[in-house]
This record gives sequence, C-alpha cells and structure tokens, in this order.
Amino acid sequence: MCNCIVKSKVLFFILTLALILNAPQAVLCQDSTHVKTALVLSGGGARGFAHIGVIKALEEIGFYPDLIVGTSMGALIGALYAAGKTPEEIQTYVEETNWIKLFSYQSYREIEFVSQKMVELPAIFSLRFDNHFNVIFPKNLLSTQGINERITQATIYPDFATGGDFDSLTIPFRAIATDIRTGKSVVLRSGNLAKAITASSSYPFILAPVAIDSFLLIDGGLTNNVPCDVAQDLGANFIIAVDASSKIVRLGNEIDPFSLWGQAVNTISFFSDTRNLHLANVLIHPEIGEITSTDFDSVQTLIDYGYEQTKLQVEKIHPYATHRKPSADQLNRTISQTDSLFIRSIHFTPNLLTKKMVIDREITLKKGDRWNLNLARRSVKNLYSTGLFKNVYISLSQAGGDSADLKFDIEEQERTQFSFGARFDSERETRGFASMKYKNLFGVGIDNLVYLIASDQYRRLAWDFRTPRIWTTTLTGYLSLFRQEENIPLYQNMKRTSFGEFTKTGLEFSGGVQVKRVGLTSVGFQYESTNVESDSSYRPIISKTSYETGSLLLRILVENTDDIDLPTRGRINNVLFQHSFNKNKLLLFDRFSVESSSFETFNDKYTFSTNLQLGYLNSALSIFEKFRLGGSESLPGYHQDELWGRLILSVGIGVRAPLASGIYYQLTGKFGNVWEDIQYFNWRELRPGFKTGVLIPTPVGPISLDYGFNLHGRNLVYLSIGHNF
Repeated sequence: MCNCIVKSKVLFFILTLALILNAPQAVLCQDSTHVKTALVLSGGGARGFAHIGVIKALEEIGFYPDLIVGTSMGALIGALYAAGKTPEEIQTYVEETNWIKLFSYQSYREIEFVSQKMVELPAIFSLRFDNHFNVIFPKNLLSTQGINERITQATIYPDFATGGDFDSLTIPFRAIATDIRTGKSVVLRSGNLAKAITASSSYPFILAPVAIDSFLLIDGGLTNNVPCDVAQDLGANFIIAVDASSKIVRLGNEIDPFSLWGQAVNTISFFSDTRNLHLANVLIHPEIGEITSTDFDSVQTLIDYGYEQTKLQVEKIHPYATHRKPSADQLNRTISQTDSLFIRSIHFTPNLLTKKMVIDREITLKKGDRWNLNLARRSVKNLYSTGLFKNVYISLSQAGGDSADLKFDIEEQERTQFSFGARFDSERETRGFASMKYKNLFGVGIDNLVYLIASDQYRRLAWDFRTPRIWTTTLTGYLSLFRQEENIPLYQNMKRTSFGEFTKTGLEFSGGVQVKRVGLTSVGFQYESTNVESDSSYRPIISKTSYETGSLLLRILVENTDDIDLPTRGRINNVLFQHSFNKNKLLLFDRFSVESSSFETFNDKYTFSTNLQLGYLNSALSIFEKFRLGGSESLPGYHQDELWGRLILSVGIGVRAPLASGIYYQLTGKFGNVWEDIQYFNWRELRPGFKTGVLIPTPVGPISLDYGFNLHGRNLVYLSIGHNF
C-alpha cells in the first residue's frame, strides 16, 4: 500500500514537472511572479515620430507595457497611446497637425475684434512689467497656446474619463518635465493631461514655461530625456527604452548658426540623453540619420525607422509578450457619454484681475448648455485673442449624472508693456517706434497706448484710448490725440525735386457696433489743425498756409486676415466717407474712399491676392490732402507716393509661392493712376506696374527684395526689412 502511494506521488510530480517545462512562455510568466513592463519614450522633436513605429512593431510582437513614461515628443506619443489610441490613429493625428504653424506665434488674429486691429505696431522687442513695476524679462520667443490647443483636442475626453488621474488611463502614464526654478526633473502623474504634455515639450527660450502647482516647467529632455529611472522607481522589472534624440556629430569647416545652435544643444543634453540608458533591458536606437528634430514632413520615414529597429529586437522582447491588449472599453464608454452632457457650472482661475464679465462675454458655452467641443475650443480662442491672457487651458470634469463642470485655467498677461520696433525700406529709409501700453484698465479690457514713430521723413506722437467691447455688447469706442509731421519727397518726371513739409495736430473719437467680431460700422468726429510749409521749386507751387477742419466720419470696416505681414487668408474692406463742416465755405470738402484686399491660399502653398483702391476728394485744401499712389505695394515701378491727385483708381492681383525652405517668390501686377477731377478720368490712362522678387520671413519681420517695372521703361529695385507700420 505504501509503495503504491509513493509511486503515485512520484508519478504526479513527474507529470507536473513535465507540464511546467512544456508550458508556453506567456503562461509561465503569468503563473510565476508577474514581471512589470515599461515603455520609455525619449524626446527629440520630429524624430520622436519614430516612437509610433516602435509601438506598431511591439503590438505585432504581442507586447503591451504595464506603464509608459515619456519626455517631450515621447510624452505626447506615449500619452495618446496610453489613452487608448492605436498607432494608426496616432499617425493620422501627427500627419494632420500643422507643426510649423503650431510652433509659430498664434494670436488668432482672424477672430480678433476689428477694433483691436485699427492701430497695430508689430514689435521686435517688448518688456513687460508687473503690478509693482518690476521688469518681467522675456522667457520665450513663442507661445505654447497653439500647441496646447491642438493637444487638448485629443486628450480632453480621456482627461474627463479618468478625472485627471494618469494611472486610470488605459495604460498608466507619466510625463517628465524640468522645473526651471530648481533645475530638477519633475514627474507628472495627474492633472490636465494636455497641460502636462505641453510642459514636458516646452523647449527653453523658444516656448513659454508652463506653470503647474508651484512648478514652472520646461522641456523634460534637459534633465531626463530617457527616463528609465522613473520607470524603475515605479516598479518596472523589464524596460524597453527608445532614444530618438539628436546626436553630437562632427561638423565641417563651414558652420552656419543653425548647425552651431543644434550642436550646442546636443552637447548640453548629452548627459541627460545617456545617463539612464544602462537601465534599459532593451534599448532601441532608430537609425534616423540626418533627419532633424524640425523635419515634420518625414512622418512615414521616421515611423518606418522605428518599426524596423524594433523588429530587430524581437527575440529579447518576445519572452515578455503577453498578447493581451489593455482594454479601453471602460474609458470609451465614459467618453461616449459626453455627447449627452450638460454644463452644470463654469469655473475660472481664482483671483484674476480681469472682471468676470470680460471672461463670460467671450465664452460661447453657457451654464445649462449641452457640451460641445467646438464651442469650447472657440471660447479658448476668443479669450486668447483678447490679448489679455498668456495661456488658456480647459478641462472637463464629471459632476454626476448627465452633467459636467467646465474649467478655464487662465494665466493673465502683465498689464504694462514697453515695445520697440524698426523698419528699413529703400524708399523711406529707416524708421522706428517706441510704445507704452497699459492694458486691461479697471479689469474691463480697456487699452491705453502711447507711441512715437520717428524717421527723417515721418514723425507721429499719439495717445490712443480704446475699448474693444463696452460691457457685454459688441459696441466699441475709440479716442486718439495726435501730432504728425511729414517731410515727403516730391517727384517730377521720376526725379526728386524737393520735400513737402506739413504738420497736423488733432483728435479723433468714434463709436460703433461690431458685427461677428470682424466687421465694424462706426460714426466719429475728427478735428485737425494743419500747417503747410511753402515750396516754390515744385509745380504747382506749394504756398505756406494754415487751416483748421472739423469733419464727420462714417466708416465700414471688415478685417479678418490671419497675419499682419503675410496674410494667407482673409480680406480687408475699408469704406470711408468724410464730410467737413466750417463757416468758411472754402474749407469744406467731402472725401470718399474704398480699399479692398483679399487673400486665398491653395494647397497650403500658393497665396493669391487681389487689391482695389478707389477714392474721390471734391476739394483739396492743400496737396497733402490728396490721394497718393506709387511704391512697391501701391504701384510698382514708381517711387512711393510719387503721384498725387483728387481721384484715384488702382486694381491689382498677386501670387506668393514657396521657392525654397523659408523663402518665397512673389509676383504682382497692378494698374492705376490719379487724376485732378472726375472729368479728367480716362481708362486708357491707367498706368501698369509689375514687380517680381523674393521674400524671407524672419523674427524681426519679412525681408523683401523686389524688382519693379512697367511697360514704358521705368524700373526700380525695392528693399525692405522689418514689419510694416
């Protein structure tokens, strides 16, 4: 009996051992102590698109990590995957994103109220001051608003479903950033997911730091670009790390500034890039080669590199492949309920200087409304376009049942700002400006602007008081006091004969109603005192004179262009009627003018423009009240303001297209002329003017070099550098 029992036990032991030894590897891992796996994704800008290929290959192998840790672009790709998106969906997302536009300054100018655009002085350099008049030195060149807005589109619903807990995503997730105050790495584990990704990607000096709690955060790649140690600290036993960062390379004899900057950054980041690589069980280095961190057009190539390099590591990865994809069903069920949500309440950042009324009037979603992502995004753009705020973040949180709370996390701009700008052009030489603006007076959005524009030929000192919106209405008000002096070159037969000098001192105030933010109908009053210096060398002779005029102004203005220098879409329509009143009938006049421009871009490359200028003045008190024509933008082939008259007509068409990276070719054709009265108008007297040239956008404004000519042997070269003002 005992022998039978012993034999049975031995047989059971042998059978059990055989089953264990022949069990599939995945079952072995499941039955033994579970190995916690992690996927660590580095930064690297556009090179980080290789992470998508890595994830795609890992899924084919059957490997699904228990944790994802990402830095910068790795934080974005990792967060999207952790939120349940497939590699194909992530690829579509990055391909549909206009990365160049996101990394450029975005003011949402096309939806600004038209009253905000009536006086624009594009600055090269600005200094802001806090409420105690302490200087706030610039920390960045570009805003993160555009990036955050794009990321929010993809993350607001996962944020809502998880309540801001990154552990509750389909795969637990961590983002790495750097606290600029201490220089230490910060691990972000909860909160607004889009804001965390933006902070992790905020490259110093280029993008603005992001404030989260007590931290002021910038790119995590500066301190921990491949954060394997974070994964290890969170209990990961098996770590796959992907390093897509740029490497230090040997430079040639000729070093351009961009290569120098890139090499310097790579050198500084070398320790951050390499210090944790030894902690990875599998290290994937996509063979990216010469593709740079700003090459956002090489998406598929980078994905292929990541995919191919991961497939080479299949033998190391396969033992940890569970073939069990984390379920996103619960997350998706919660997200699907958002279509039926109602807004229970709307919250703002507390202790703002801006009045609640100013914020409320820009938000298109109201308490009790059904949730709508497009309206929420429009609200963010409306708030940012006021110019009162640095950044605007939104989040949606569950409030029970079919209701939700909407929160706007708002960072206010400093109110006091000094700005400086300059421009050179071959017709008017160098001019500059200095301005002081006090924004958001009394917290209701009123702007005060004092500025001086100065050059050898033009000087203007002015104080402008403007309220873009009166309370919650679309009414607007404007007041300006000014003094203007001009020494204008006067031409006869294409030759400069003298300079015409005059001075205007006056005031203007107007009020009107704005239509759909981009339209304005206004009524105003203008008073001017004018002094004209004599000039006997010009024909007709300019006599010394002084006169004062008061006039009624009626204006219809539509302006929705997206850029002040290089519009790609939108139109400008400016219709003005001016009627003077004076006891002296000799000082009476009526002026009517129409200026219209439109811009349309096709295939994201070719921008076509049209232009019309029409005006009539029934009586000119001096030559300087007449319409002017000529110059690169007005009538190519002629000097700026070479032609003067009481009747003006000009029509034109132009095209701008990319010639090379960062360089554009432009071609413009115009027909125009001026006449002394309607009775002298003749279609055959329209003068042709054409220009062809190149344009290079720069941080200090566009550089434009053009050759202007007509069909009568006239030609001029125009050079301009800087913003137009």
